[in-house]
Amino acid sequence: MVQVRLMHHDPERVRQVAELLLPLLRESGLLHVGDENEVPNRRDGGLRVFFELTPATRPSPGYVYAERVDPAPPARRTRPRTALPPGRSTRPLT
Repeated sequence: MVQVRLMHHDPERVRQVAELLLPLLRESGLLHVGDENEVPNRRDGGLRVFFELTPATRPSPGYVYAERVDPAPPARRTRPRTALPPGRSTRPLT
């Protein structure tokens, strides 16, 4: 766990920097930013803002399955059968 702390004796300055920094970190897409917490400083009345950062894990490339779809073969055009030419029969007449 990585923790980032913004600390200053002026609480408004800490809030101002946090309002600028946190959206930039969240929108980068490289880091996951945890919820920010405000804690008053014990000594000087200042403020601490802290939050956790973790690297954003990019989704592993998934496998894509694709079926090959070939177009249907063209329909065969059938020509009408022509009759045999008139000729002699090879069968003996009985």
